[in-house]
Amino acid sequence: MTKILLAIPHVFFPREGSLYSSQTEAKRSSKTKALKQATLGNLTHHGQQHWIHASLGLGKAIVTRELRTSMGADITIQLFTPTNASLAGCLEKHNSIQICNPECTDYTKVPFIASRRLLEQADNYDLIGYMEDDLVIEDPEFFEKLLYIINYSSGNYVFLPHRCEYISGIGDVILSGDPDGGRPDLFWDTGEELEIPWPLGTRKFYRATNPHSGCYFLSREQAAHVRNYWENKNWIADFQLSGPLEQAGSGLLLPVFKLMKPIPEHYRFLMLRHQDQLWKRHPFESSEDFSGGLAKE
Repeated sequence: MTKILLAIPHVFFPREGSLYSSQTEAKRSSKTKALKQATLGNLTHHGQQHWIHASLGLGKAIVTRELRTSMGADITIQLFTPTNASLAGCLEKHNSIQICNPECTDYTKVPFIASRRLLEQADNYDLIGYMEDDLVIEDPEFFEKLLYIINYSSGNYVFLPHRCEYISGIGDVILSGDPDGGRPDLFWDTGEELEIPWPLGTRKFYRATNPHSGCYFLSREQAAHVRNYWENKNWIADFQLSGPLEQAGSGLLLPVFKLMKPIPEHYRFLMLRHQDQLWKRHPFESSEDFSGGLAKE
């Protein structure tokens, strides 16, 4: 049984006029729902426990019976959240969820603390994952696929999923952020591509211009490599990405590994659901592409 540790940083601290969802009081309900799905939802979707309707015999009652699946993983979630800036009180108690106090007053440091402490515990797990507090893993074989492609590529690459949102009646929106033409000024934007054989057809990955996916997942050996690199640097970076979430996520990996994402055509391979509607902030490239306009939500 694969043993997995997931670390999730979480801060909810409303401030008037802020554009960040974690600082917007009107987002309390949606952020609460998202946090439940990111914790309890991911556990139930990818753990071992499930249920089945079963008959007690001819003419007897139907019951809902607990089962265990060998396809599930042994998952522990550590939620790093300040006591006074958190929605963690909404969560039902669960043996696989640990509430961890990051013990800091500067809430922008919570993502880095979660990411560092995750890496420091990696020796006890087969796979570790850092995830923002609004992500749900939709691919039911997500962890099995990750371990397979990591092993196939000899652990030299880190494979990041695409975060996707949904537009009712139209389809998914990939939150990529890769600029047209790339960014040749960035050392990691090399244009490298990689092919991984898969029973249903070859899956292709590209070295993303924007590597941020709100998460990362590493094998035990990969995590040790990242941890050793940053311990030798006293966890002090000589570069800074656009924000604390980006720095705690892909920022800790960029100096060590090549970060690969599925090509847009293969976005459903390792897919995550982002529980927000960032797509509403941006115009469509051509409104003429949609006869009749957007479906009503």
